[in-house]
Amino acid sequence: MTNYTIKTLTQTINPDFLNTFERFQETTRIYYVDASGELQQKDEHYIDEWDDEKKQQVIDILNYYIDLGGVVIAIQSDETLLGFAGLNGKPLGSRGQYVNLGFIHVGRPHRGKGLGKVLFDQVCREATLRDAEKLYIGANPAIDTYHFYDAMGCVLAEEIVEDVYEHEPLDLQLEYDLGKGERNA
Repeated sequence: MTNYTIKTLTQTINPDFLNTFERFQETTRIYYVDASGELQQKDEHYIDEWDDEKKQQVIDILNYYIDLGGVVIAIQSDETLLGFAGLNGKPLGSRGQYVNLGFIHVGRPHRGKGLGKVLFDQVCREATLRDAEKLYIGANPAIDTYHFYDAMGCVLAEEIVEDVYEHEPLDLQLEYDLGKGERNA
């Protein structure tokens, strides 16, 4: 897919930002971290689908990120939002080494075309501009979601950021070292 534009949003996002976005994910297996700190799989079934109320909650959070010096990356084709990522600008962690990648989503019809990687690369650049050492990610534990993050080079977080963990305690707590790889170049 080559017919898209990438926008970096640093001003308040309009309430209709997610109108054309289709968030749907059916999960049947997840990863979890066992008592010894190892990743394991288990059966778990749920559907994550956003209605208008949920979309507005997400927009409110994205605007909060922007207010804290963060950014939203949007990939669009004409007026259709194909994917987006939200980076919280507030430093986190014991040394302020992290910024939180709070959202990264590609719409259901547009998955498997490399857009997630494009979003991740753009977020890494923005995090580097904010002097972060690492991205912190509270990731949906679905098998396919973890495989995406693993392919990007993410690993289990060395430090748990309680504010992120408490919000979604079943999420996998991951990090990406911005000093490794070429994403921030």
